[in-house]
Amino acid sequence: MDVPGTLIEAIPLLEDLYYASVTCAGLPLEQLAADRIGCVPNGEGTVPGFLPERHQLVFRSVDTPDQAPDDDTVQRVIYRTDLPYRAEHSSIRYPAELNRRPTTVGALGPYVSLLCGHQDYVENCALLSAVQAVGSAARLREIRAVAYTYVHRFRHRTADQGNAHDRRTTLEDISDGLSQLEVELSYSVEAGAEIGMLVPALRVESFHQELFGAIGVTERAATIGQMVNRLDSAIAAELTSVESMERRAADRRRVRTVVAVTFVTTVSGTLSLLFGFFGINARQVDEHRSMFDDHYTPIYALIATILLCALAIFAGMRLQERWEERRDRSRTRTWESTHRLLAREAGAVVLDPAAQPPSPQPRRLPDPRSPDASDRSPRTTLR
Repeated sequence: MDVPGTLIEAIPLLEDLYYASVTCAGLPLEQLAADRIGCVPNGEGTVPGFLPERHQLVFRSVDTPDQAPDDDTVQRVIYRTDLPYRAEHSSIRYPAELNRRPTTVGALGPYVSLLCGHQDYVENCALLSAVQAVGSAARLREIRAVAYTYVHRFRHRTADQGNAHDRRTTLEDISDGLSQLEVELSYSVEAGAEIGMLVPALRVESFHQELFGAIGVTERAATIGQMVNRLDSAIAAELTSVESMERRAADRRRVRTVVAVTFVTTVSGTLSLLFGFFGINARQVDEHRSMFDDHYTPIYALIATILLCALAIFAGMRLQERWEERRDRSRTRTWESTHRLLAREAGAVVLDPAAQPPSPQPRRLPDPRSPDASDRSPRTTLR
């Protein structure tokens, strides 16, 4: 947008443009931009608005050193307020390469940048740099929002999960999402801070680095990267816990299998003894009686007792296994707060003010006028 007049006169326009409160031919800026790029309205019939990340560029031609704006004018444009300031309290950056000549000025702020006396290609590269910086800031905000969503899912991961398989599936999904966030953080945010390999110009590279520093994209990317890494470490530790639970469950299944095999062996051995009993040539075995005759009731009662004992042992071990599984799930049922975690590990006496021991009261000296003061008064013996 070409604006006639001085830099000070353009400050109100910059303020209105920043908040998108300017119309062109009756259309707001968001509608005008959507029409220019061919944006399709959503289901409600409206076009999506601007993102909160934005940066304004102000260019001005300078022919002589006298036309270059002074520091006070620069700060009024950068802060979009026509008010004086104190130079020691300012976040304006002055890239060295953009202020090398008397007729060139380059000043950067978090939301407005001012370039005076530079060539057209430098102004065009500054526009591309600002687009990259604003896009990286917007992507960083989205990564931060998704990371907090994963943190919420990780904290409430055991609210509706009944076994280790569901927990492992949830943790694996979060871990896969975090790996994608790390790639997106590296290639969409951190890689955008380097422009020297794409545009081999000192002024452009100096402007780009200072712009990323003024917006704070580099520091915020480092902070969010630490958040993602620590959440990844917490998920790895939780997966280790789940693997331990699965190993214990596998051990219990192995023990149960051994018990079942032993049970089958016991039953088959018992039946072998029974059929061997009926196959021997002894007077206790009457060939005129059926094997289901009441005469052999003690033998069948003994076999039934053995089978019931084996079944009771198996059922008891199964109940004990289910009780141990419920106990393991109850250990990490909900996410503990920092106070509760430290209180449990370090002791509630240190953290809970209500549980702290009472502070010692100051000692009171006895009143010499009381009748029993002589009994409580200290005595000194000289030898």
